[in-house]
Amino acid sequence: MKADEIYSLEWTNNVKVNGRAFVYNNCLWLSYSGTGVEFVCNNGFEARIVSDMIDSSDTAGAARICVLKDGAQILEEMVDNSQLSLEIRDEGVHTYSVIKLSESFNSSVGIREIIPYGTIKGDDGDEKGLVPVEDNRMKVEFIGNSITCGYGVEGDLSQTFTTATENVMKAWPYVTAKKLNADYSIVSKSGAGIISGYTATGERNTDNIITRCYDVMGCTQYTLDGKVGPADFEYDYSFDPDVIVVLLGTNDISFCHPVDENGTPRLSEAEEKTRRKEFYTEYKRFILHIREKNPLSKIVCALGVMGDALNEEVNMAVSEICAEGDSRIFMLPLEPQDPEDGYGTDYHPSHITQKKVADAVANYILGKR
Repeated sequence: MKADEIYSLEWTNNVKVNGRAFVYNNCLWLSYSGTGVEFVCNNGFEARIVSDMIDSSDTAGAARICVLKDGAQILEEMVDNSQLSLEIRDEGVHTYSVIKLSESFNSSVGIREIIPYGTIKGDDGDEKGLVPVEDNRMKVEFIGNSITCGYGVEGDLSQTFTTATENVMKAWPYVTAKKLNADYSIVSKSGAGIISGYTATGERNTDNIITRCYDVMGCTQYTLDGKVGPADFEYDYSFDPDVIVVLLGTNDISFCHPVDENGTPRLSEAEEKTRRKEFYTEYKRFILHIREKNPLSKIVCALGVMGDALNEEVNMAVSEICAEGDSRIFMLPLEPQDPEDGYGTDYHPSHITQKKVADAVANYILGKR
């Protein structure tokens, strides 16, 4: 299903859309982490928000959104299955952003309408209610798992996962984009891998494969209206990023190099070698698919912050693609997280660690320009 075959909303033409937001059933849906809108208006605005959640008892999975005014956060809300009206009243002309902080799998949110309280002159001299923020010169796409989503970045080791502690604005992709002054798009899903999602037993988890998420507009467990979900909408690859950063393989380690509670390998050397080879093969296949859809983008393949056991396989795939004639693909090994920098929920990177990753990625991208 293609999003542009459903409905359109006139106000969406007057805002800048960040990430893979899409229109369906008279609503602009935000599913993947970091999706949102930016605009300039006078005297504030009202936004009408809805959620795809049908299970109001799932409080740990409610979508988390925020509003920025001139770059500073002024409002945060958890959106469950009820409708929500955001009312922002400010004198004067300001730039606003509405951003989805939590990941796609747990829930999506929709913006039915943004109603400005005043008017502002557009570039054509006409009075307008909303004016879109200008695009940045650089565009970066980020593909990853829970690290990329900002899983537990506002939590600690005493807590279990909840979207209330998941904040993409404190995760490395968003911080990287701000450092680069770049527009961004994020495709990420917690626990996801190339050949296996996270597994605590070493058995393959086929329910959480990231490659299924790349060609669609989201991966929520809920439908938008009881009929279709974000994964039913094809992505059109219109973002055309200058750089694509892939941080995948961390969850595959739990399948390719599983260990018990004492750190003892669960597999024989032969079994592990077989699984590593499969990861390498499928990782390369996925990178080539990304290249097919983005022929001019530089691709940076990163791994290591929560485990570097598959760095060699990633490097092999990158090196082989380079040898086949692609000079715009690179490998970036990341430093493992430092316990002194603290941990988020379930030993995920703290905000300090996320900023270190962002520094490494941003500096690497700048060095390749």
